[in-house]
Amino acid sequence: MTTIALEPNLATLIRTAAAATHQALSRALMPHGVTAAEWALLRDLHAAGAVPQGQIAARLGMTAGAISKLVDRLVAKRLLVRGRGGGGDRRVQIIGLTGTGALLVPELARAAGASEAALFDGLSTRERAALGAALTKLAARPPAG
Repeated sequence: MTTIALEPNLATLIRTAAAATHQALSRALMPHGVTAAEWALLRDLHAAGAVPQGQIAARLGMTAGAISKLVDRLVAKRLLVRGRGGGGDRRVQIIGLTGTGALLVPELARAAGASEAALFDGLSTRERAALGAALTKLAARPPAG
């Protein structure tokens, strides 16, 4: 019987690093009452302005059901508003930041930035750039399978 040494492969390392990154971000955002998923939506809306809910779901890679639940939570927290779209299609939901949501985004950005800086503190500038380039390249590829 041959013994095989099972070392972590790249996919496992990426998953582990992603989990650690998500946990660190979640801890940083917790005092603000916002989850990492909510932060992603708020950040995107801050940059894009009010947009159809389906458009933001596609940009964030989320299903219609998942984005709907996320929007519901943020509306309940009074960070987002939801309205009907124009153009005669009553099914289109437009979402946008409230004034409170818009004011909170820079605070969240500082908390997320500090979390990221602490997490990647052990990497050199060159290593960070290489990691960013490699992950950007991977993210741009079509799904395997």
